[in-house]
Amino acid sequence: MIAFVDTEIGFQKRDVLDIGCVREDGGQFRSGALHALIDFLKGSKYVCGHNIINHDMKYIGDAVRAAGIKEVIDTLYLSPLMFPARPYHKLLKDDKLQTDEINNPLNDSMKARDLFYDEVEAFRQTDDTLKRIYYLLLKDQKEFRSFFRYLGYTGQEAGNRGDRDCEADNAAAQHERAYSQQVEELEMLIRTRFMLRICENANLSGMIRDTPVELAYCLALINTGDRYSITPPWVLKNNPAVDSLMYLLRNRPCVKGCTYCNEALDVHSALKKFFGFDSFRTYAGVPLQEQAVRAAIAQKSFLAVFPTGGGKSVTFQLPALMSGINTRGLTVVISPLQSLMKDQVDNLEKFNITEAVTINGMQDPIERAKAIERVENGSAYILYIAPELLRSRTIENLLLGRKIVRFVIDEAHCFSAWGHDFRVDYLYIGDFIKHLQVKKKLEEGIPVSCFTATAKQKVIEDIKEYFREKLSIEMELFTSDAARTNLHYKVFPRETDEEKYNTIRDLLSENDCPTIIYVSRTRKAYELARRLTEDGFEARPYHGQMDRREKIENQNAFMNGEVRIMVATSAFGMGVDKRDVGMVIHYEISDSLENYIQEAGRAGRDESIEAECYVLFNDEDLNKHFILLNQTKLSIKEIRQIWKAVKDITKQRTRVSRSALEIARQAGWDDNVRDIETKVRTAITALEEAGFLERRQDVPRVYADSILVPNAMEAIKKINASHRFDEKQKEHAIRIIRKLISAKRRGMATGDEPESRVDYISDHLGIPKGRVIEIINLLRDEKILADTKDMTAFIRKKKASNNSLEILKAFIRIENFLLSIYKNEAETYNIKKLNEQALSEGCEGSTVQTLKTIFNLWAITKWIKRHYDTRSNTHIKIQGIIDWEVLREKLE
Repeated sequence: MIAFVDTEIGFQKRDVLDIGCVREDGGQFRSGALHALIDFLKGSKYVCGHNIINHDMKYIGDAVRAAGIKEVIDTLYLSPLMFPARPYHKLLKDDKLQTDEINNPLNDSMKARDLFYDEVEAFRQTDDTLKRIYYLLLKDQKEFRSFFRYLGYTGQEAGNRGDRDCEADNAAAQHERAYSQQVEELEMLIRTRFMLRICENANLSGMIRDTPVELAYCLALINTGDRYSITPPWVLKNNPAVDSLMYLLRNRPCVKGCTYCNEALDVHSALKKFFGFDSFRTYAGVPLQEQAVRAAIAQKSFLAVFPTGGGKSVTFQLPALMSGINTRGLTVVISPLQSLMKDQVDNLEKFNITEAVTINGMQDPIERAKAIERVENGSAYILYIAPELLRSRTIENLLLGRKIVRFVIDEAHCFSAWGHDFRVDYLYIGDFIKHLQVKKKLEEGIPVSCFTATAKQKVIEDIKEYFREKLSIEMELFTSDAARTNLHYKVFPRETDEEKYNTIRDLLSENDCPTIIYVSRTRKAYELARRLTEDGFEARPYHGQMDRREKIENQNAFMNGEVRIMVATSAFGMGVDKRDVGMVIHYEISDSLENYIQEAGRAGRDESIEAECYVLFNDEDLNKHFILLNQTKLSIKEIRQIWKAVKDITKQRTRVSRSALEIARQAGWDDNVRDIETKVRTAITALEEAGFLERRQDVPRVYADSILVPNAMEAIKKINASHRFDEKQKEHAIRIIRKLISAKRRGMATGDEPESRVDYISDHLGIPKGRVIEIINLLRDEKILADTKDMTAFIRKKKASNNSLEILKAFIRIENFLLSIYKNEAETYNIKKLNEQALSEGCEGSTVQTLKTIFNLWAITKWIKRHYDTRSNTHIKIQGIIDWEVLREKLE
């Protein structure tokens, strides 16, 4: 006889609160008394539950053994084998049973019973060869052996020769059979059963010996034939080797070559299949595209420098799609602009490729929820996100639940202080990847690809050094000297705005083609678009601060050809691939040569057309850029103001949550400061790099353990009977309370903190955050939720043993010492000797770490360029960027 059991465990004390059990003969039990459970279980040979081995048995194991039961069956570990294909099993949600009740273990024991009998039936329906493969792999594993014993399955059904030889004494023969013979037999069965579906030269014998459970899960997934079915997140967490096995079985080209690898991993046939191209593009004779694709297939990390419009997107999309099909893996593309992400997804859809999604701030909550769902359910192979989203707990949990095959960093020049478009959020990417690898328990790092159109040597060195220091990655470099020959550049000197406008109108009259007009200010974008439209040239404005809906509408109108003219700031176009743009006009000169090359390069993406690039030049435009540049620079004084604001905010608590605008106001900054939030984030990053604080995820939280009702049905009754909710609010409230109850159930089973933050609820249910907060407050008023509030950490201040004023004075002394050795020429210093010199000159408190901290701070503020010698931790090369006098003034 078999009994099915489930427990309710106290979240804080981890003690047994309640036990539910149902026997095969229909007997039921519900009590928290372990002695009563022993009496109820007596006479049963097997006990079964969901996650019983690593959860319930910790608390009731002694009682189970006291009842004389030695055989334990766990439906959790069987489910990925028996139900590997979508839509999986109706009772399963990742590693948990689906339930609307918080604490009804009797009900859950019945669900475990139903799931178990479905698993038994699924095994019986499995073909004989696959049954025997599972049996030989898992018969000695504690999570599976009792299942086979319950079924009385010994592998005879497959007609194995060894079984026929020893029918009279089958069990003894199986135990005595040499292990190597069993491995050989199993390898033969797998190669035959999965012919043309795995690499013929994969080291199966090693996998059988070292990782039999992980191999079984991989084979179950491969056997589905469904390209969107994925390994459950709990399996990836508990069995991280599944990641590497799927790669070795299906995504690593073998040296000898085999039928599977020659077909599934052939880059040329994949290029034709997905994009319809017969060959890769070359640049000045260099097969740059193919080199980068093959490097990705070989799991290498690399940096590729592509000319603008050089087809870099295909270079990372193709390996991503191949890996998605072969291993069900996800490629994460980190991109700086929302318009770029949307455009890339839209372009793939033109090729009937729907496996790419983006999560960004331009989406409404429903769009965002759908994108998250597609990543969760495996129907997305490519995810586009902005770097700032890496600080979102939702994104972290999302990526923990998928096999990540590669991180792709687009516009990688944003890493570099020498780059024309430095983004402070890019500096967190390496830390995030390292954190993710640790949480996933990966033995090998996730490969990284970087793409940029900027071939400046110092930018390339910065990117390579960043990943060397953060992730110990040595990046290969792929580049070429190709030039865009179909672009024609002209400069027209124009003294006044009126002369510029007349020239634009003349050019538009002469050239009937899609056109981008770049301006430096948002107001000018509106003014120029309005005036052109009034004169019969329909145009739309675009800039980074524009309302989300208007931004999407205008971008779509231009990309779809409804509007031929886009008047935009530099926020439009990075990575935008509209191939028929025939003219780019710069109303004012760009703020850097690199920016100009990027922006002008948006013309003539279709190499069969000749495109024009015009600059309307005025000396006064340069002065405007200098003004803008000074407005966006961050001084050491401003960093100190932000540090003081952070200290003031954290006087009472070392972990707090504040928006960038709140921190700016605390620092005494005017709300009208240009790019105020960017400047705050940059200052926070500078302080974080220098070791003063730690920035964490910014997420409000509502705790699931504040739920005051026993189950969803009771909550729904109270919601429907309440006069506080209108009909729409009732609908949202019911969905939210179900989500909270589910979160609590997961937390109780795992011992983890329940995942029930406001942004998590919003992201997964597609309800705006403001509405979620409104509903939660109503649920509190109705006493469905307890009135508890908390916020997660945004900044964690490090404990300091010294007085802040004294630390500041010490830093000033050390900075003045470093000023005395400051040079614009690059020079290498022994940092230990430099510290000794500082101490000898009266800089009390100077340490090697303090010097590194100051150098890091100066590098972030673009005062110096620093480079640590990879052969020695004690040597650092410093090169001044600004004049000595300018630095002295800043330090004052």
